[in-house]
Amino acid sequence: IPVMATRSWIADAVIYQINPRSLAAREPRNAIEALGEKPPAQSPYAYIASNLETLKEVGMKVLHLMPPFEMGHAHRKGIGSPYAARDFTSVDPEHGTMDELKTLIRRARGMGFRVIIGMVPNHSSRDHVWIESNPEYFVQNEQGEILYDLDWSDTAKLNYQSKGLRRAMFDVYDFWLGLLGDEGGVDGFRVDMAHFINDTTFWDETIAPLRAKYDDREQLWLAECYGIDNSMDLFKRGFNASYDDAFYKLAEHYYGVDREHNSHLFSPDLHPENTAHSPHYAVFKKSGFAGAVRDLLDTYARCVPQIAHPVFFARYLDNHDEGRSLYRFGRGAVQAMTALTYCSPHIVPFMLTGQEFGAMNRPSIHERFGLCDKGCQMTDGHSIWRKEGIEFEGNLFARGYGTRQQTLRFYQELIQLRDQHPALRHGDLTWVDLGETARAAAHSIVAFRRKYEGQTLHVAVNLGHQPRGFTQADFFRGKTLYGSAPEGQTLDAFSAVVVQP
Repeated sequence: IPVMATRSWIADAVIYQINPRSLAAREPRNAIEALGEKPPAQSPYAYIASNLETLKEVGMKVLHLMPPFEMGHAHRKGIGSPYAARDFTSVDPEHGTMDELKTLIRRARGMGFRVIIGMVPNHSSRDHVWIESNPEYFVQNEQGEILYDLDWSDTAKLNYQSKGLRRAMFDVYDFWLGLLGDEGGVDGFRVDMAHFINDTTFWDETIAPLRAKYDDREQLWLAECYGIDNSMDLFKRGFNASYDDAFYKLAEHYYGVDREHNSHLFSPDLHPENTAHSPHYAVFKKSGFAGAVRDLLDTYARCVPQIAHPVFFARYLDNHDEGRSLYRFGRGAVQAMTALTYCSPHIVPFMLTGQEFGAMNRPSIHERFGLCDKGCQMTDGHSIWRKEGIEFEGNLFARGYGTRQQTLRFYQELIQLRDQHPALRHGDLTWVDLGETARAAAHSIVAFRRKYEGQTLHVAVNLGHQPRGFTQADFFRGKTLYGSAPEGQTLDAFSAVVVQP
C-alpha cells in the first residue's frame, strides 16, 4: 500500500475532542465536598486554558473543541445541544466568553497545539437569529413550515440552494479562521454531517477560497461523514480528512463483552445480523476478521490515490456520538484496535476527552443523566443481546488509580511510538502472511511492514480473544519497540508487537 508523502502537521496529528461539559465538570463527589463547595472560579474554557500543560504531557497535538456556539432554547432537548446553535458567531455562556475562547486559542497555539472547532452546517436551532430575519435560509414545506432531518426536532435544516445562506455560511467559516485578526484564528473545523447538506457544491465554493485567503497556514477540514463514497466525494470538494466510520462499524458489529466485561470477537455466524449488509461479511466468512480488516485498508489504498491532495481518515473508538469503546468493546479489543490505529497508513488518531483514563460513560449531549442507545453487545458464547449505555454530565473512569494510570501510559506509549518512528506516519505498507495456524475463517492476526526513508518496522496485532499460533518466527527478530516479543510461536489474545528488524 503506497502512501502519499507529506510533511503536513495533519499527518502527525493526534486529535483530542473536548466536550467542555465533561472536562470542566466541577460537581462535588460527595456530601462532605458539597458542604465546602464554593462557586466555580473558572469557566470551562478558562479551565482548559489553565491546564494545557497537562494535555501536552499526554501527547495531544490537535484540540478539537465541540461547537462553542450559543445553544438554542426553542424545542430544546434536555440541557440543550451544542449541535443546535442559535448563532454561529457566538459563544454559549455555559462554556465561557468569546474573550476566554480567544485566550484559550492563543495559549494553545503558543504551546504548539493546533485548534479546530466543531461546525454544524446542516442545521441550526429552531430559534436561530436567521429564523426571523431570513426564513428563506431554511428548508420549508409547501405550508412554509421549517423542516428538520430524522428525529432532530430541536433543529432547523439549512437550505444551501439559497444564495444568501451560502454567503452567510461562508462568512461564518471566514469569521473563525480570522478570529484573532493578524494572529490568525482556528486551524480548521470538524464539520458535522458534512455530506448531509442539501447541496454539497457549497464546499467547492467555500474550502478552496478560504485556503487561498489564509494561505499562510494549513487548514484541517475534517468531515463527519458516513460511507467511503461520501468521503471520496468530499475529498474531491476540498476536505482533507473524514471519519473512519467503516473501521468503527467493524468494531461495533463484531466486538462485544461477556458478563465479566472481557472482550469477545464474534464469529460472523454467531451474530444475529450476519447478512450481506454486515461490514465485510463475505470476506470475514472466508478469511476471518483479519481478512475483513485487510480488505478495508486495501479499499482505502485503492481510493486515496484518486485524490490530488493528501487525505486522511480520522479513526476513533470514542467520540461524543458513539460513546465509550471501553464500555462497548472491552479493554482487550480496545487496546488491540488502538495499537493497529497508531501503526496504520492514511490514519489520524482521534480521541475523546477522558478516553485516556478509561472513561465508561458517554458525556452529555442532551441529558444530564439517562440511558442511551450506544450500549454494548453482551455474549455468553452462544447468543448475543444488548445492554444500554449511560449518558451523564460528568465522568465515570476506570476503577482505581492504578488502572487509570496504566490506561494513560498505554496511550502515551503509542503516541510516543508514532512520534518517534516516521515509518508509522508516512511509510508504505506491505502485508505479511505469518502462517497463522488457525483455519482461514478464524484468522485474527494482521501483520505488515511499514517502510519509509530507509526505516523498516514490522507490526503484528492479534485482533481476537484467543491466542494464535504462527509459523513465520523470523518476522519478530530484532529490537522490540512496542509490546512483548512472542514466546515460542504464539501471539497472545489482543496483543500487538512492533519490531525494528
